[in-house]
Amino acid sequence: MFELLRKAVSLGLGAIDLSQKKIEELVGDLVKRGEIKKSEGAKLIDEILKKAEKSRLEIEKSIQKGVRTALQKLDLVQKKDLDATVRNLEKKIEHLRKMVGKE
Repeated sequence: MFELLRKAVSLGLGAIDLSQKKIEELVGDLVKRGEIKKSEGAKLIDEILKKAEKSRLEIEKSIQKGVRTALQKLDLVQKKDLDATVRNLEKKIEHLRKMVGKE
């Protein structure tokens, strides 16, 4: 079971769905059955949690990239571009007000 759990984590299968509590329970069971030492259990928990976090971050990056690509295909204006255009227009309006006020 120890190797199966390690392989599943290495492949990223289910690592994200496993909560820390569930991981600790599974590893605790391995320790109780004598399949691994207590010190190995703590190391295994840490290893699994690190791999799960790495997988979560990779998935998050992939989702963000997909959303960005989809938005670009929709040809939507981004907020930062819209804000820059508004600031530019406000400057032009202020300039025109000053010009009108001089006459």
